Amino acid sequence: MNTFLIALTNVLVTLACIVPGFVLCKCKKAFADHLPTLSGILVFIGTPFLEFTSFISLEYKPEHLAQMGMFFLISLAAQLTFCLGFYLIAGKKRIEQPIRVVNIASVLGNVGYFGLPLVRAILPGNALALCCATMFIVSMNIVTFTVGVFLLTGDKRHISVRSALLNPATVGLAISLPFYFFGWGNSLPSAVTSMASNFAAMTAPLCMFIVGVRLAMSDLKKLFTRGNVYLAAALKLIAFPLFCWLLTWPLSKILPFQPGLRLTLVILAATPCASHTLNFSEIYKVNPELAANCILISTIFCFATLPLFTLLPM
Repeated sequence: MNTFLIALTNVLVTLACIVPGFVLCKCKKAFADHLPTLSGILVFIGTPFLEFTSFISLEYKPEHLAQMGMFFLISLAAQLTFCLGFYLIAGKKRIEQPIRVVNIASVLGNVGYFGLPLVRAILPGNALALCCATMFIVSMNIVTFTVGVFLLTGDKRHISVRSALLNPATVGLAISLPFYFFGWGNSLPSAVTSMASNFAAMTAPLCMFIVGVRLAMSDLKKLFTRGNVYLAAALKLIAFPLFCWLLTWPLSKILPFQPGLRLTLVILAATPCASHTLNFSEIYKVNPELAANCILISTIFCFATLPLFTLLPM
């Protein structure tokens, strides 16, 4: 129950960061034109620093590396299986734009800016869990820039090794790993680690600020009356984390999961829809309004669903 209360409190505090963005937009002090810049800061600065601060706090041990590798493979398999499963179940409807958006929204989550701070609060001092959370970020970005874009556009040309390896999450991981392997993080000046921590800490409030601006710009009547939005939210907030929990139930009996890692996976899976859903919908012009609504609705409702997953037996 203590874990549930910690999760609930942190989710509500994070969601409260929506209010400044909403108010400033309504007061004409924040505008839609600002959002691409803020999103760029999150993707190209926030993600690498989140990874970097996680890895410099963990001492290198071969068993830790094995745990991270296992976590990466399981999270990658879970995401691919779930989104491709939905693709097959959708049948002929998968060519329709709303179904394409729902498909990627059901798997791509706000793992870095929403999930990682929550894992840090629920499992304080568990540096391995934070590093495993970054592996989820990497696996999600691989899915996003390959299969995710294919599912959204229907164009198989987007599935390539280059797209999988060259993205902000993998670049951030490449920068962070030497500090982990060679213990360079211990010799960094405190000013450097403090700066890195500040950049990492800004990501959650900034992400929610963007959500607040988008909420202020939305037609609330359309927002709360679109069936596909609720389908995406139900899949992302309930079905996908339950799928991950069930998937890891037999695996936890076979594989040497360290304490907290299964909970970490489920919590990250239960995060609301990621901004990538909207970013790629805008890039490829595939119903960006629906994508934005999926993010908003899932973010609003996650306070009622995400903490409940901490009550499941792990």
